[in-house]
Amino acid sequence: MRIRRRWCVFGVVLVALAASLGVAPARPAAAETLFSQYIKPLPGPRGAVTVIGDSVMLGSALETDGYGPSVAQMLVDRGWGPVRMVAGVGLQAGLVVSTPGANMTKWVIDRRAEGWDTPAYMVALGSNDIGNCNSRQPCAERDILQLVDTIGEDRQIWWSLITMPTQADADVWNRALAAVAATHPNVHLWDWPAALAASDIRLAPDGVHLPNGAEYRKKSTLMANDFTARLGGSERTPGSVTLPPTAGAPGDYQPLPQVRLYDSRPLASPPGPISISLAGAVPAGSTAVSVNVTAVAGPSTPAGYLSVYPCGGPPPPTSSVNFAPGQTRPNQVVVGVGATDSLCVDASTPVHFIVDLQGAFVPSAALRLNPMTPSRLVDTRISGRADPLVVTIPGAVAGAVVNLTAVGAAAPGYLVAYPCDAAAPATSNLNFVTGAAAAGSAYVQVGAAGTICVHANVPTDVVIDLQGTFTSGGALRFQPATPQRMVDTRAGIGGWRGQVGLGQTVDFPVAPPDAKAVTGNITMVQPGVDGYFAAYDCGQPVPATSSVNGGLGGVTANAVTASVSGSLCVTASVGAHLLFDTTGWWVP
Repeated sequence: MRIRRRWCVFGVVLVALAASLGVAPARPAAAETLFSQYIKPLPGPRGAVTVIGDSVMLGSALETDGYGPSVAQMLVDRGWGPVRMVAGVGLQAGLVVSTPGANMTKWVIDRRAEGWDTPAYMVALGSNDIGNCNSRQPCAERDILQLVDTIGEDRQIWWSLITMPTQADADVWNRALAAVAATHPNVHLWDWPAALAASDIRLAPDGVHLPNGAEYRKKSTLMANDFTARLGGSERTPGSVTLPPTAGAPGDYQPLPQVRLYDSRPLASPPGPISISLAGAVPAGSTAVSVNVTAVAGPSTPAGYLSVYPCGGPPPPTSSVNFAPGQTRPNQVVVGVGATDSLCVDASTPVHFIVDLQGAFVPSAALRLNPMTPSRLVDTRISGRADPLVVTIPGAVAGAVVNLTAVGAAAPGYLVAYPCDAAAPATSNLNFVTGAAAAGSAYVQVGAAGTICVHANVPTDVVIDLQGTFTSGGALRFQPATPQRMVDTRAGIGGWRGQVGLGQTVDFPVAPPDAKAVTGNITMVQPGVDGYFAAYDCGQPVPATSSVNGGLGGVTANAVTASVSGSLCVTASVGAHLLFDTTGWWVP
């Protein structure tokens, strides 16, 4: 029969631990090193953090007798705060505990009852847990999930892998962590064994702890740096992207009947860029179009993207629609047509796609844009569902720029927006899946009664945000440009590097100083939990609306037409990478 092991029990292990921490066990103060709990109350721009660890983290919690600064202080120094830290001998995730006070799941529950909770958690537990699980991986996974589920899927969790006296024990626990992280995108693992091997940090003879304060300072620095790089939000980088060249003359907006320009189904999607002629579909002299482009990916289609651009040149390094296997994903695209009166679509991987016309931009005598601070017109979660949903657009306007969001659908489906005095077209503005929130932008003609209608082919809640209006006496004309990527936080393009953090706001130039609004494509990449980005004029407060909604771990894009004063601001409700591609701007 295998003997159940407890790695950090009191008694002999206390003496070994005190020695490994460089603290003489005979000193009266030695008992103080068994447990440390404190709060650093200073608020920081990156947000509040909870730090939880067992005796392996204890040396990173101490700040006296040759130790410190603590990892909590290092987090404060990197812009986090307030920070609450607990670390001590025998602390465990919570499924199998030898002492009630060692249960960190209960500790989290108790702290929340007191009013303490944070959007990000740093966790270093496992050395005691794996012993209590008798080195069984299923038990270890349940143990980890006990704490992960208590913290919640809407919190970001950074968790350190472990070392152990026996490599097999460490391997079991680390495999369990990897298994949990594979199904929980909000769990971010730090490979401490790999970081140890790549550093000059020395382990204590027990193979778990470190021998002195100097070594703990090195480890604390690595932890604080990795935590901040992974969860701390984007950091400014030197320089910005040069604005793209214009592509044709400015134009007024002419709404057109929503018709299908192209559908690659049921034939095989051909390789290479596809040229779609606009002859006969748009007025002569049109300089740009507004279209809805839908990617229809089969179950075996690799994840990829479509890039829509004026024909006559190579595909730009931008994206218009992102898709994953088995997904039907649409997006509005407002883009110039160039001298060829045609529109090109290039796919990163072969995929079927559909192009539906919404309107064109013509030399004169049509509608012009009135940009506005985004406002929420309808939320059926509050007002109740209807189909079609009739929405009144304020003012005497001919067209509206709206963002449509479907929430909580019982089945996959689509939304289409149209003037209420016309029949619903056989096209779509937004495709959505079961449950998750999905958003799509559209330019919609307004009916004579000042209303638009939104039809859903399956029951779903609908949220509608108004972003601008079109009138014959409007202020702005659309200046098409060669599509260009203005920011990519994955690569440090556009002045920011690293994921936009929880609640963080980033700003970046997207248009010339004389532009009053911009149109482009905003993409959210791999959020740790469901969330959204809000894009808006940096001179305005953060709106109570959203511009793109993304599901955990996915890549989601949406068109944006927003007021700007040269730069655009984006505020994140969740940590995720941000891309923005400019396709044109609006000028008087």
